[in-house]
Amino acid sequence: MRDSINGVWVLGIVMVFMAIFIAYVAISINYSTAYTLKSKIVTIIEEYEGMNNTTISKIDAVIRDNAYYNKFTCRPAEGIADTRVFGITDMNATLNPTTPQSYCVTRDYRNATDGTETQYYYTVTLAFAFDLPILGNILNFRVSGETNGLLYPNDTLFD
Repeated sequence: MRDSINGVWVLGIVMVFMAIFIAYVAISINYSTAYTLKSKIVTIIEEYEGMNNTTISKIDAVIRDNAYYNKFTCRPAEGIADTRVFGITDMNATLNPTTPQSYCVTRDYRNATDGTETQYYYTVTLAFAFDLPILGNILNFRVSGETNGLLYPNDTLFD
């Protein structure tokens, strides 16, 4: 009898460690996907020099190609002079949205250290969720990235 009870305990411990390992792998894969998508979006913003209709359509195509369906509530970044946040879903940009969005973009401007030119930086934020079929959405994680400085952005969204 004692051996069978010990077997149940060992089986329970093995199952707990398997669940932890599977959760770790699932979160790692989701994070990798969101990080790669964030990098692609940052590259598109840099390539088209700001947020305009062409940029939004290219980003929308990349999001659809990567089957990204997560949505989250955008919030303004702290310490940024221009606190406008745009949430974008299905090529519709919303200023300071209150509903969940696919991704969020904020713009920050900084003067160069020698005081010559103002450079604009865009911060892109995406989210990925740890979502289980029976338990639902357990955790949301955010992934953010910033573009290199743009001297003369071609913006129709922030201007």
